[in-house]
Amino acid sequence: MRAQVSETDSATHYDLGLAYREMDLIQDAIDEFLLAARDPKRECVCQHMVGMICRARGDVTGAIDAYIKGLHAEHKTPDQEVSLYYELGDAYESKGNGGEALFYFRKVAHRAPNHDDPRGSVTVRIRTVQAIGHRTPKERAVNSSDDFDEAFDAALGVGKQ
Repeated sequence: MRAQVSETDSATHYDLGLAYREMDLIQDAIDEFLLAARDPKRECVCQHMVGMICRARGDVTGAIDAYIKGLHAEHKTPDQEVSLYYELGDAYESKGNGGEALFYFRKVAHRAPNHDDPRGSVTVRIRTVQAIGHRTPKERAVNSSDDFDEAFDAALGVGKQ
């Protein structure tokens, strides 16, 4: 199919990306979105799609890279920008990087204080990250010996009879 579509036909490449994603042809979907992203008017949305796919695959670093590329796109709406900030906050929080998560969640709160998402309002997300603190996952693991002991016991099957 790709051979029949001009590389400059960003609309068709975007639609193919959506179709491949629905068919669970993930790498093909990413390739199509990256082709469509060559069009400056589609770059933001296409990078957002790549980020969402990476995130769904557990590739948080790849998602962050794509979201940042989306933010750097020449053409983006304020809503797209806020959405990318939220996604970055969520991604950094999942990596245990509270400082970066707060940075992006605060950008959302500043630009769209009533922004809401099924994963939680930006106000709730900020409070949650602040409650956890700015420690890295490694520091949290070292300072949370009870959690470590429970995880270690669970991995060994200790306590399950």
